[in-house]
Amino acid sequence: MPTRNLMRGLLLAWIAFSQSSTVFAQQNWTFPDFSATQVFASRKAEMAMKVYRASSAVRVERSAAISTVYVTANRMVYNLTTYPDNSHQCVSMKPEQARMLPSPLQLILGRIVSRKSAGTEVVEGNAAKIEDVEVEQLDGKTIHSRVWLGDDVQGIPVQIESYVGNLTLRAVYRDIAVGAPDANLFRIPDRCTPFEKMGQVAESHVVK
Repeated sequence: MPTRNLMRGLLLAWIAFSQSSTVFAQQNWTFPDFSATQVFASRKAEMAMKVYRASSAVRVERSAAISTVYVTANRMVYNLTTYPDNSHQCVSMKPEQARMLPSPLQLILGRIVSRKSAGTEVVEGNAAKIEDVEVEQLDGKTIHSRVWLGDDVQGIPVQIESYVGNLTLRAVYRDIAVGAPDANLFRIPDRCTPFEKMGQVAESHVVK
């Protein structure tokens, strides 16, 4: 299916890049908390997922069953899975252990090394100011992104392009709702298995 092929191509390119670089960021923007639909698009398909931003944390709902929460306050990433029997599993990891396709929103939430105006443009009916930014990562390296900040949504990004190695991650943000998301979306379970111990975990350890 086109959507699966798009996801597979993006993920493989991201894994190749992340083998040699820690990609995670810390907050340095002033736009308000919000929720939106993040859409990766190609000529053949679109891949949509819900995203939430609360202070320095980002939640990405990759499907109805799988979500990732990036918590910059403690420099951790959490994968949350809900199974058909309504049982749940949480896996915690350091940023350098994360191999999931990142959200461009998560990639720009860092210490901005440089920030330059790049004009204006209308993105899907939204007037936006364009900025080119370099964001410092935890390993000291930087990632370049181009960000379209929507005039009518208090400067929230309506489109982001992040350039990581040879990969360009381009996403638009639709159905933007300004305001703090439900705090429960960022609540991490008390029982969360460290990534390095996943090989030792039996099915009986899945938390219900």
